Amino acid sequence: MQTTTKNSLTALTLAITLSLGATASLAAAPVHAKPATAMDAAATHGDTLSTEQRQLQHADALAKSGREAMSYIVAARQLLTDQHGEEARQYLEKARGLLTELDTEITAEGNNGNGLLPIYSQLGLTEEVEISDRAKQKLHDIYPDVIRGRHEQVVEALKAVGIELQYRFVDMPVTATLGKVESALKSLSEKDTEQASQALADAQQGLIHDSIIINEVDDNPAG
Repeated sequence: MQTTTKNSLTALTLAITLSLGATASLAAAPVHAKPATAMDAAATHGDTLSTEQRQLQHADALAKSGREAMSYIVAARQLLTDQHGEEARQYLEKARGLLTELDTEITAEGNNGNGLLPIYSQLGLTEEVEISDRAKQKLHDIYPDVIRGRHEQVVEALKAVGIELQYRFVDMPVTATLGKVESALKSLSEKDTEQASQALADAQQGLIHDSIIINEVDDNPAG
């Protein structure tokens, strides 16, 4: 059985997505969500989750905390532009708290040598194609690697799906981002709002964005 999927980068949301919303969500107002931990995730569902499910839930919780921290950074920078230094400082204190917890988590896990935290990912079609049930299952099977930010493995696995896809992701260098926030707070304590704003701009620019086309079809083959 096959189903026709319309041309959309979000058409495969049901198959594989981190449900992180659009990239613009990184600039949204802070969501004030309590940062989740692996213990929180496990308590939510008791002992009904497998070890892998708990790991994935934990990875998703870390990603949400990363996005929340970035939303505070973006909001604080805007507040500085609007000359609301005290409110900006309060947001940055919250961002620092979240990033400090994330930095500790990543260091403790010991399996993330590059210090990058995946905070956004999206997979979609680049054109209208027919997707078989087998292809959909392959996409579902890739989901754990997407959650964990294993981009090289994801790209290699997507090649086997055999249809043209676009894979987008954003990673946060947690330690470096925390350093920028602390630098901004120090500048604010010295009444240097311009330097504080620059540190926050550097934090935003430090995010690693990528968009990869897999199994790209050549619309103009030679000959």
